[in-house]
Amino acid sequence: TESFLSHALFHRESIPNHSPSSSNQCILSLFLFSTTLQIYKQQQVTMSASHPPPLGPRKAPPVASRSSEQPSFRFATLLRPEGATVNAAVEGVHKNSAAPLQQIDKRSYFHDASSTPLDSLSLEKNTSWAPTALRPVPAFYPLEKSSRLIEDTTPVALAIRLVECLRQLSVHAVYDNAAATASLLTQEHVEMHLSLWNTPVTAHTPGVLVELQRRKGDSMAFHRYSRVILDAAVGDWDDNYQQHAVGSQVDSVVYSKKVQRLLTLHNKSGQDEHENALVAIEIAHGLLLKDRMDARQLGLESLCLLTDPRKTGYVTAVLTSHVVLLGSLQGIEIPGVDLEAVLVDDSPLEEIRQAILSLVQFSRIGEDDEADDGQEQTMTDTEHLTLLHNLALAVLANALQVIETSPETYYEEDDEEPEDAKPRARLRTASSSDVTNEFLKATEETSKHEILSTLIRELSQAGSKPHDACLSAKCLGTICKASDEARKRAKELGAKTVVATALDVGQQTHLKLETECEKVQKVLTLTNMDD
Repeated sequence: TESFLSHALFHRESIPNHSPSSSNQCILSLFLFSTTLQIYKQQQVTMSASHPPPLGPRKAPPVASRSSEQPSFRFATLLRPEGATVNAAVEGVHKNSAAPLQQIDKRSYFHDASSTPLDSLSLEKNTSWAPTALRPVPAFYPLEKSSRLIEDTTPVALAIRLVECLRQLSVHAVYDNAAATASLLTQEHVEMHLSLWNTPVTAHTPGVLVELQRRKGDSMAFHRYSRVILDAAVGDWDDNYQQHAVGSQVDSVVYSKKVQRLLTLHNKSGQDEHENALVAIEIAHGLLLKDRMDARQLGLESLCLLTDPRKTGYVTAVLTSHVVLLGSLQGIEIPGVDLEAVLVDDSPLEEIRQAILSLVQFSRIGEDDEADDGQEQTMTDTEHLTLLHNLALAVLANALQVIETSPETYYEEDDEEPEDAKPRARLRTASSSDVTNEFLKATEETSKHEILSTLIRELSQAGSKPHDACLSAKCLGTICKASDEARKRAKELGAKTVVATALDVGQQTHLKLETECEKVQKVLTLTNMDD
């Protein structure tokens, strides 16, 4: 206390800008504390002199006996590898304890299956799902709202229902039997993670917890899929209803004629639809040739919509399909409209065609991406290029289907409608055979590679990329149906064997791939166009 008091006096004299009142109060408090401490020491000395301590060793206080009302502690240890030694004292504590001993296997919670890319796993892992054991829900683990408790079921029976549901929805799934998880990828590029958990022992209703997490992609599409998958886990599964509820963005063959009739009633003459189509094509061209990945993705998604008559109308779909396949509007005639006068420069249309072909055949756009091949690409760039490649295949599949399909398919038959308002009067195009042959010839001259070999190569990777294989089968079937030369060339490239292998994959895991492969097999068995 005296040293602290002298230290305070020293600082009071050395600091010029001090507060006299605060310093005086501090010194007074220390002086009073020092005086009180001296008085207390004198009283302790007096009491110890009058009552000396007893001689002999000091006894420890008695230990209270353990009663049944006292809480019992529960021990938990980590699961040790085989051959590891443990301290005997620690082992004795656990053996003498009356509480149950629980071992926690932390390795099961850090399984590396979820971080494995979908494309790098073999086909054998992708064909079945038989969880060996379910893990309990970890402590402090918040379950997603997209989860459901399934009572009175076994993990194997639940897995069978989920596998069939995912096959019907054409969802690419990579299963992990040890961790009872599955990595899912939809055609809308929504990545999900499916987990099966065992309910804790303290749960009122034992069963299996099914949890579905969204890792990447559109949240609205995720919720559509999650409702269907969770309903299938319970057993409430209807094939026709669920497939219609989820729908398809690229690949559905069902077209609503009522939508086209509404478009026809809105614009009787069809004089303005081609102008809107050309404006939309120019916007897609500007986005597609930008150097940003998000802009390119928006451009390809716009072309997917523009080549789909269910969303834009038949005239717009035909114009965009000719741009994608031929890079021009030659062969299209609209009564009362001079397309050459409306479209001054054809170079943007050719650039769209070249960009689509480059993405389909080489997974890149233009020479800039080709120059960067020597550099190491990041994981983000690889994912973006894979996505753009899939979207380009979807655009090509839509364009080929529009060219093949008759205009009457997209319109309701109405005998009272005048002849000049019917689809053939609104738009005249070349035959699908002529357009397909010209497309094959122009593609080989531009890229020096056959588009048929590219599609067959994509179809051969159905085990790891079923969505790309499905779109490739759709393109291959349309081309071979429209051209005898293409069908003959596809047989020479071994298309029958590749299609048969992809068909087996589709029958096990992917319904839409199975449907498209069956169509290709039927087309390859034809001998000529008359058949």
